Amino acid sequence: MPMLNGPHGYGGVTRFLHWLTVGLLLIQLVLGYTMEAVAEALFEEDSSGGSGGDRVRAGDDQLVFLHAGIGALILVLASVRLLWRLSTPLPPWSERLGPVARRVESWVERVLYATLFVIPLSGIGLLFFSGEERELENRREWFPPLDVVSDDLMLVLHVGGHLTFYAALLVHVGLAVRSRTLSRML
Repeated sequence: MPMLNGPHGYGGVTRFLHWLTVGLLLIQLVLGYTMEAVAEALFEEDSSGGSGGDRVRAGDDQLVFLHAGIGALILVLASVRLLWRLSTPLPPWSERLGPVARRVESWVERVLYATLFVIPLSGIGLLFFSGEERELENRREWFPPLDVVSDDLMLVLHVGGHLTFYAALLVHVGLAVRSRTLSRML
């Protein structure tokens, strides 16, 4: 398989970056939506007689930092992908996509890229710049370095980013399945 995009289709680098992003997003979304359950499983009981509920809350807050770290990794990967996308020509459109589907796919690509930035940035903003304190294990507390953005605004951007991402992903995958172009990225 050629490494660069060309008349043959997407190259190895584009495919690798695409599927690495998909994999990290799956890990991130599963962790994000199951964080509390994971914290309960990992931190339920304190063998020293401490409160299990306190440990679960602290464990949940610790997992938030792992979640933010993966988000930062996705942000770096999104930047690399965007630079690659802007510096590398795309293969020709599939003949199976008509003009309307091509316009829709072009806009969906922009929305997906935007959400790859909005979701992690709003999550990082919520954790590091909203002033929201977090309880860590052993009754230690995390105090964000700055309190310069509204936690409500960051939460709206974070959740809204997810909803936008899911809608764009549904259209993106739907077009690929409907037009039988999924194999171009496999």
